[in-house]
Amino acid sequence: MGKGGTKFVGDAVSVRRKAAPNDTVKGIKRNLDKFLETGVHPEIERMRQERANQLPALPDLDIHRPYVFLDITLAGKPLGRLVIELYDDIVPVAANHFRNRCLPGSAAGIAGTSFHKLLPRYALHGGLPRGGGSSSGADGGGMRLQPNIQLRSVEAGLVAVALAGDDFAITLDRALDLDRSHQVVGRIHKGRELLDALGDLRTLPDDSPVQRVAVQRAGPTNHLGNHEELREGGQGRSAGAGTHLKDAAARLQEAAEETRSALMDALSEGLKRKRTHDSSTAAEAGGAAGAGGTSAAGAAGAGAGPSSATSGAGAELQTADAAAAGSFQLPPGQHRKPAAAPIAAAARSVKARLLDSMLGDLGESGSSSSSSDEDVDGDGS
Repeated sequence: MGKGGTKFVGDAVSVRRKAAPNDTVKGIKRNLDKFLETGVHPEIERMRQERANQLPALPDLDIHRPYVFLDITLAGKPLGRLVIELYDDIVPVAANHFRNRCLPGSAAGIAGTSFHKLLPRYALHGGLPRGGGSSSGADGGGMRLQPNIQLRSVEAGLVAVALAGDDFAITLDRALDLDRSHQVVGRIHKGRELLDALGDLRTLPDDSPVQRVAVQRAGPTNHLGNHEELREGGQGRSAGAGTHLKDAAARLQEAAEETRSALMDALSEGLKRKRTHDSSTAAEAGGAAGAGGTSAAGAAGAGAGPSSATSGAGAELQTADAAAAGSFQLPPGQHRKPAAAPIAAAARSVKARLLDSMLGDLGESGSSSSSSDEDVDGDGS
């Protein structure tokens, strides 16, 4: 064998030393001293960097994805708003699960809950019901989500939901170990400045914040986080929103007036055509009655009734039209007054009432005419 041993033993030692250069007593002691001095172990940091180089990148911002907002309070005072972009195109089930919990009226809604655990430079946990237990249902807990390795907790400002239960977490730094129990569903788009304030809070021995951090309100929003403030008088409303609303109301009123005017014109035209048709029908009936004798004369007299009623109603309609147009001829001895808006409005009201009365007269005349026709047929037989 010789002093150096066999060739195979020497090769094994050389390979082992190249694979782990710090795997010696001196190397281990040096790394331990470095860890005690800085809090960072060189070997662990090297392994972390190797893993980081293999992690997939997060998707780019897309304003067409769904967004939700969380209004955060600290000790009962408003702290700010978080606007979260949800990756529903990558993890649709988990993203919709979180979005449903943000909707008002959800059985396991996030609004009103508090953050129960704060781990500095790691994550802020919240979302548990007020009773501290776990809920069940389609939009609450009781679901088991499948992890997706395309989204990892590689940076601060990511939102992850528990694979089982109601807990959700907001990362305050890289938290790859969180992926064992949570699935990333979105990223904070606006309000990232709140993370520093939340991460610096003091905690109790059970890792809960000393001051209560809660979600006051939650719900869907746009990428700017201000869509629910479009109502007049709300904060964040655009300067011209009230003007636009007034303009829209004015346009709607104008369109309604135009529609009413067009309807009145169409009704007037229809009545004129009906009067013409009834007059021609009555004339034909009168001619036939004159040739037929005494019974036909009675039928002609009955047919003249609707014509006279229609003519009288037509005269009233023409009078109302003339008054509305300002061309009504007053009796002698009376002077015409200048036309004004109240007079025109009154004329339109009179015209509407006359149209209603004409429709009633026409209905009665039609029924009497039909009865007269039946009498004529009976006499002829």
